[in-house]
Amino acid sequence: MGHLPHHPFGKHHFAGRNESVTDVYHHMECRHRVEIEVWPPRVEIHFGDDWTANPIDTQARFEALVFNSDQGPLWEVRHLDGSPGQGTIDASGLYRAPPKGALANGFTEIVVATSREDRLRKAYAWVTLVGVGPQPVTAPTLDIWPKRSNLYYQQGANNNYMDASNKVRQFGVIVRNSTGSIEWLVNGVSSGVGPWLLYKSPATGSTNVVTAIQARLQAQHSIFDEARVLLLNYTWPGA
Repeated sequence: MGHLPHHPFGKHHFAGRNESVTDVYHHMECRHRVEIEVWPPRVEIHFGDDWTANPIDTQARFEALVFNSDQGPLWEVRHLDGSPGQGTIDASGLYRAPPKGALANGFTEIVVATSREDRLRKAYAWVTLVGVGPQPVTAPTLDIWPKRSNLYYQQGANNNYMDASNKVRQFGVIVRNSTGSIEWLVNGVSSGVGPWLLYKSPATGSTNVVTAIQARLQAQHSIFDEARVLLLNYTWPGA
């Protein structure tokens, strides 16, 4: 603000002598109060585990302008009642949404930016969290195919007239909501593990015998599906 001369007594003459009082200068420095602003003032983003959302939409970047200070901001997240918030924010102002959990769609909390130099100077932004959370857990299911097949015995009757392709069948299974291994059973007897089963008909037997083919989760036997094989003997016409 400059230097202001101050003459408390001015110049005086005492006893015929010319004496003067030294000038006193007061130096005053004027400084504006620290202020802070945060941007954006309000955002709407998805919960961190919202399966319907693009991951980029589960976070938001905040910027703070601190006036009359070069020390920057401090960041924190608060609940509306002042308690610690659910989301997180790092030193750069990147806010990350929390998982939905029991939080309601439309849950709102506050991002707080505080001046490092003057902790009484704060700015606020609102964060509204939306979404449905993680995808609902669905029980695993198996779907075996084909469901039904007719095969001929390897030998006996006139089965030698039948091509070998009519005496074997490959079974597969579609697994949903699980990555577990598949175990195969033929008439209740374990017959291998893997995504498919190559079933070969017996050498001989009676006509119209039904064989059960089962695929089940190896670690969860209650999850299974079944197919049926009808075993036949071929009779040459007129025989």
